[in-house]
Amino acid sequence: NGIFMDPGYIFQLRAYQMRFFGGIAYVRQVVADDYTILKTDYLIGVATNLTNSALTLTLPGAATCVNGQTFMIKDEGGVAHTYPVTIVCSGSDLIDGQNKVVLESPYSAIQLYCNGTSKYFIC
Repeated sequence: NGIFMDPGYIFQLRAYQMRFFGGIAYVRQVVADDYTILKTDYLIGVATNLTNSALTLTLPGAATCVNGQTFMIKDEGGVAHTYPVTIVCSGSDLIDGQNKVVLESPYSAIQLYCNGTSKYFIC
């Protein structure tokens, strides 16, 4: 049993506290090539061990995201030192004042959140 909604809708729940009796599982997208992150993505695992070149991930336009929306990106392959993962913004959006960030350490990760207009911030 659960709550099911058509894609593209936002489910809002206002609560002071929430208690879950069980784990939370997020949809995980695994990529081994350049990829445009969808606003419906959350966890993006980068299989750097399955590629032969650096990768570029493009964030969705901040204005298309919800204020506070979060993305997690992880080098799951462990070879970002050989094949760096560049995360770039769309248009004139910025990540902490820059138009890109680069994961270049083995198994590195980054979590970003959006202001819903033009900026991303590193958590």
